[in-house]
Amino acid sequence: MPRPTFSPYGAYERAQRSGIKGRAAEALAFVRAANALEAACRPPVSRRALDGALKHNQKLWTLVQIEAAAADNPLPAEIRANLLDLSLFVDRQTIRALASGKADLALPLIEIDREIAAGLMAG
Repeated sequence: MPRPTFSPYGAYERAQRSGIKGRAAEALAFVRAANALEAACRPPVSRRALDGALKHNQKLWTLVQIEAAAADNPLPAEIRANLLDLSLFVDRQTIRALASGKADLALPLIEIDREIAAGLMAG
C-alpha cells in the first residue's frame, strides 16, 4: 500500500481546523515533519517513503525561508538570519539524503525539526 503524501500546507490547514493557532500550529507542522522523517527512517527503509518525507520537510523549510526573508517579518534580524542559515543547512542535508537514499542523513533534520518545535512551544 503506498504511503500517503504529506503537505506542510495540509499540516497548517489541519491545525487551523482543529483550532490550533499561531506558534502551536507551526510547532505541530514541525513535529509532524519530524515524525514522518523518523517513520521513513525505520528499517526496512523504503526509498519512496524516505524521499516523500524529505520532500515534505523541504517544503516546510521553504515556507520558513519565505517567512524569514519577508521584509515585514516581526522577528529580530538576527533570529531571521539564523533561521535562513539553518534553512540552508536543511536544504543541503536534504539534497544529500535525497541523492544518496541514506536514511541516516535525515537524522539531523529530525533533530532540527524537533528543536524548532520545542522552541515554538516554549515561546
